[in-house]
Amino acid sequence: MATDTGGSSQLPVRTTASASSSVQRENGSTFDVVRTYRELLNSDRDLTMGVAAIESLIELLRATSSSTAMELVETVKKEKAKLLASAPNPLPLLAGADLFEQYLLRSLRGPAAATTSTGAGSGAGGGGGGADRVLSFDETRQHLLENKDLFAQRAKADRDSIAIWGSRYVSDGRVVLTAGGSRTVTKILLRAAADQSKHFKVIYIVDGHNKRSDVAVAQLREAGLEVETISPHKVAYVLVNQKQINLVLVGTEVVMQNGGIISGMGTAQLAHLTKTVKGGIKRFYVAAETHKICRKTPIAYPVVNRVGVNQKDISKFENVGVDVGDVVAAMVAEQDEVDYTDPELIDGIITEQGVKMTSQIWEMVDNYI
Repeated sequence: MATDTGGSSQLPVRTTASASSSVQRENGSTFDVVRTYRELLNSDRDLTMGVAAIESLIELLRATSSSTAMELVETVKKEKAKLLASAPNPLPLLAGADLFEQYLLRSLRGPAAATTSTGAGSGAGGGGGGADRVLSFDETRQHLLENKDLFAQRAKADRDSIAIWGSRYVSDGRVVLTAGGSRTVTKILLRAAADQSKHFKVIYIVDGHNKRSDVAVAQLREAGLEVETISPHKVAYVLVNQKQINLVLVGTEVVMQNGGIISGMGTAQLAHLTKTVKGGIKRFYVAAETHKICRKTPIAYPVVNRVGVNQKDISKFENVGVDVGDVVAAMVAEQDEVDYTDPELIDGIITEQGVKMTSQIWEMVDNYI
């Protein structure tokens, strides 16, 4: 179900020619943006896919021999396309890559990058002494290279801010229902658990395949929380019979610009059940950093395929009983498949900038993407 994944094990890379494409470095060696992206994810399990995409493109700046702003922008666009083509689910990468590309364009046009706070959600360039002048092409590139690590640092800080906002929605004496192993959701629950005025319990939906869920459950129990685990087919039963559940909380891989989310398979089902199963008032909230907002809007079913996710579409019965063999390597693995949750089913999205209604995501896209 819902998750905010990180690490190459959650995002297989297509074994195509595009994945091995490279850029010639100034020193004659080659730079592979896909390999760089995968190495970044493997080196830091807390790194999100969007931030790994941003850092990969910043490393591209170090490798490229582009001598003008126009050449640099064209190189970034080409390498961004290769990176997106390498992933069966390119949406988390697209959110981060778009954010970086827009910042790069603004920086090269002015105002000064030194005075612009940008990056993973609320900012990652930052710093620079407050000068009012527009940075030169070389200064802009150097500024980004010197501040590359700030993208990851601020993304992690964003989770702490989200935890502060989200913990306010955890009520004393009630039960939180969650799923997916989201690191951001775990932060929220741990923050709420640290509040001595709140005593709550957690029901965690686990399916036996998601190791992140096991990690999250262990962390919550270690913090002293009472955590009950259930299998996915018990969700409706629990929602009906556990009257103390008032909050269903999930993470996500991507927030679409219409406020819907694309997250682990089963998230949409959980949202539908939350809204339709009788048994008290239950709110469905999503925790997500703003760098996960993607400038795309689903327009038709099957939604995830129409927006670029390469996973099986069982509605057409094309793969039933057929061994697709090597094709699987270029598709989202079954345990990592995603679905789309409509914004009408979401009560709010908890971001580092506060809790937003789904209708406010359009405005955030205009301001930050």
